[in-house]
Amino acid sequence: MLSQNISEQNAFMRMTCGIALACFGTARIARNPDCLMGKVMIMAGAMKVAEGYYQYCPVVALVADKNEEEMYY
Repeated sequence: MLSQNISEQNAFMRMTCGIALACFGTARIARNPDCLMGKVMIMAGAMKVAEGYYQYCPVVALVADKNEEEMYY
């Protein structure tokens, strides 16, 4: 199971920004169905919503692991 590595405030902001990003992407696709940027915005927004929901960020975990490795060398 994943351990939480971001705070509740950070998670709330990620969810809020993710929903907004997904909405903007949907609006772009509604105007132009072939818009690649709109699809990327929806995918990025969905990823941010998931990070906020689970309160786990893979990038934060990766950076924390890198910092721990550097401490031992």
